[in-house]
Amino acid sequence: MSGYLRFPNINNVTISGRLAREVDAKHTGNNQTIARICIAVSHYYRDETGEFKEQASFVDCVAFGETAKKCLKDLKKGSPVILEGYLKTRSYEDANQQKRKMTEIVVNKAYPLEKSQDGYDNYPANQGYPTNQNSAPRPSNQANFEPENFPAGDQYDIQTSDDVPF
Repeated sequence: MSGYLRFPNINNVTISGRLAREVDAKHTGNNQTIARICIAVSHYYRDETGEFKEQASFVDCVAFGETAKKCLKDLKKGSPVILEGYLKTRSYEDANQQKRKMTEIVVNKAYPLEKSQDGYDNYPANQGYPTNQNSAPRPSNQANFEPENFPAGDQYDIQTSDDVPF
C-alpha cells in the first residue's frame, strides 16, 4: 500500500515532581476510589543574562482504585513522587455550562520518594521492604550517593536548547 504510514501507538508518561496540594479523593456510587493529584514539575533554564531560572508547571493527574488508595495514604502536599501512566483528554461542562476540555495523566503506578509512616521505603526498587540501617549492611560504594556529598547546585551546568552544538 503506497502512502500508508505505519507507526506505533505509544501513550506512556513517567513524570516526577512534588505534590502541589493534598490528594483530593472521592468515591463513586459503586465504591470505587478516585484520587485527583496535582504535581509541580520544575524546568530550569538560563535567561538572556545567563542567570539560571526555575519555572514550575502544574500537571493534573487522576488515579483509580487501589492506586488512588495508595496515593491517598502515602502522598502529602510537598512530597516528592514519581508517577507512571498515560495521557487522556476528557470533556466536561463548567459551572457556567461552558464546554471545557482537560488533558490529564491517568496514573497506573505511584512511587512516593519519601519513607512512609511505617518506616518502609516506597521506592520501586525496594518493593516495600524495610531499609533501615539495622535490616542489612549498606555497601560501602553507596556512601557517595548521599545528597550531602553532592556539590552545591550552582556547580552544575544545565544545557538548554541554546547550548546544543547542532
